[in-house]
Amino acid sequence: MKKLISALLAAAVPAVSPATAVYGAAIESEYTDAASRIRFSTFGILSEHRGITDAAVRYTDPKRKQKSPALQSKAALAPAEQIAEVYDHSVYSNGGTSMTSLTSSPRENDIFLVSTARGSSHTLTEPRRISASLQISGVYNSGIVKLVRLAVIGNASGEFSYVWSHSKVYTAPETVPFHRDYYGAVQYDTSSTQVRQTDIYKQYYKSIYIREVHYDRGIVETVSSKAPKPVEYSIDF
Repeated sequence: MKKLISALLAAAVPAVSPATAVYGAAIESEYTDAASRIRFSTFGILSEHRGITDAAVRYTDPKRKQKSPALQSKAALAPAEQIAEVYDHSVYSNGGTSMTSLTSSPRENDIFLVSTARGSSHTLTEPRRISASLQISGVYNSGIVKLVRLAVIGNASGEFSYVWSHSKVYTAPETVPFHRDYYGAVQYDTSSTQVRQTDIYKQYYKSIYIREVHYDRGIVETVSSKAPKPVEYSIDF
């Protein structure tokens, strides 16, 4: 923890590549959608969440931030009584992130990709894109929100997007009645992130700066969120 905080103090953005954790779900096929009762011929998860396992965010609590107190300098006071600590900032770090429920919500943002006739193939003529955002349950300060986004999605904005390449080829077997239509969509996995807090104080002797003091507050929040992932499915007609 001390090494992590030291790196944050040296630079706002770490110079080393962060460690990532991959979260996702198994690919399924030929099943009936619970919400619409439509029989899917194929269904697949196209990519997985890549959260940053050692994510850390610097945050200054405006309610705790204050000017340096009137530091004592009277010779009659003992040296220990002339030492003061002033809050500087906090560091939120990923205390552990796990997926608690896979595909925990209905599909959203469905888009049509291509229709392929029986026994033939079809190539996308232009890229198709789908976007969504991490959904956080509860209200938290900007530092905690940013940390959860990094820990689950891997970026500070919490935004997710997926692009279907214009060169992707889709096929329909001879067994379909007439044609197979392909679609893209977004589904969500529910995740849980433990937020660890470390408070950083600056220590002074009289008006002379001495050092930084770190106080580990432990796990201060457990945040639930829903992480988007791209899915692709097909229906035979």
